[in-house]
Amino acid sequence: MKDKKRLVLAEDHTLVRAGIFSLLSQEPDLEIAGETDNGKDAVRLAGALLPDLILMDLNMPGCNGLEAISLIKKRYPEIRILIVTMHRSEEFVQETLRAGANGYLLKDATHDELLVAVRSLLAGKVYLSPDISAHVLNGFVGRGHASSKSGGWGSLTLRERQVLEL
Repeated sequence: MKDKKRLVLAEDHTLVRAGIFSLLSQEPDLEIAGETDNGKDAVRLAGALLPDLILMDLNMPGCNGLEAISLIKKRYPEIRILIVTMHRSEEFVQETLRAGANGYLLKDATHDELLVAVRSLLAGKVYLSPDISAHVLNGFVGRGHASSKSGGWGSLTLRERQVLEL
């Protein structure tokens, strides 16, 4: 049997993390090498374990998923990152992809979709949940016909909008 692919789970909700662990640990070619409930430890585990793939939530204590993605990709660009989140907005997807994420999976995905996403990223591909990919594509195509935004809300980054909303 060929070498197992090593995964790290970064999810602050214990029950969700345990569920993903349970599903993926049944796969003979996958090994859960580590898990954490915060972004700071996700960055630390990336360096200590050098996994093939990190499954990461966006909202975590310590440092959020976006910050963790950026730090991991700067230090270890070969590590693949799959975002597993409830956030459906195009802005979240764009920000995570810009930060270096290789895939985006919604938490309402099925077990089969989780496996497709994991295996796609491990094969060097990009994965977006079907609902997300259609949404992002429609937004991309729509921007081609719209006039450019010269300021205001649309010109702010996701983080800048979050700060203003708070």
